[in-house]
Formats: sequence, structure tokens, C-alpha cells
Amino acid sequence: MASPDDLERIPAVLREAGERPADLGLKVAVIADNSWSALNLLDLVDSPHVQVNPDLGNIYWCYDEAEETSEDAIVALAPRAGYWHCKNLHRVQIPENRHSIFIRVPLSEGEIDYRVAISAMHDVDLDGYLAIEGAMEGDQLTTDRRSFGYVVGLLAELD
Repeated sequence: MASPDDLERIPAVLREAGERPADLGLKVAVIADNSWSALNLLDLVDSPHVQVNPDLGNIYWCYDEAEETSEDAIVALAPRAGYWHCKNLHRVQIPENRHSIFIRVPLSEGEIDYRVAISAMHDVDLDGYLAIEGAMEGDQLTTDRRSFGYVVGLLAELD
């Protein structure tokens, strides 16, 4: 949905934003609504200080029907990732309104396969952080602890 003007302006802004904290060893991570727009943006920015946050939850909920699978998105984005926050969702479609709503759930319980996603990031040896974007309702500490335990277990299996 970016205009030609956006595609000229935004890369320069992101390139500059990436340069500012570079001397501290920090990088900027961007999120886009699909893998090909994220990769196109990174190519336009052309800076080692700007990477992608492959937020599969955002890719999933940006559209009533996702443009790509989570598995395809993570495989495409993993090599260019520097930071990754993770959330999982259940989609509830309301066809008469041509609309979907999403309910956030622990990483092991949603429609995004985080076993595949974490394996893809492990395969490229992610040099960054994985953060759990936690629950919003109910007992958040217990729910987020389940997500944390799931990630730790998957990483142990992979190592």
C-alpha cells in the first residue's frame, strides 16, 4: 500500500535511524505485513544496521485471509532478522461482516506453528533476541510462563 513517494522517503529515514545507534552496537528492526514487502524495504534501505522483526502474528492478522503462510514468511525472513517478537493467535472469522477477529493465546496453542518458526530461526543462527509478546487477558503470568516453557523446550530439542 506504500506510495512511490513512501518508497523514496522511508528507506532514507530508516537508513539514518539505523546509523544513529550503530556505534553502540544497536540495530533497527522493522515489521511489515508480508515477507516480500519487508525484504523489498530492506533492499531499498541497504544498511547492515536495519534488519527485520519477522512478526508472524502481525503478518497473520493484517488480512482477513493471510497472503502467505507463516511457514513461508519465516523461512523468507529469518536470514534478515535481528530481533523477533512472537505472539500466537486464534482467528475467528465473521463471514457476514467479511471480517476476522483474533484472540491471543500461548505460543504453543495458536494457529502459527512456532516449532517450524523457531527451527527456521535456529537454522540461520539468529544473532538477536526472541521476545514473547504476551497474553492480554486472564492470568497473564501463567499464560506467558507456558509460552516461555514452550520456547525453552523447543530450543533444548534443537540444541
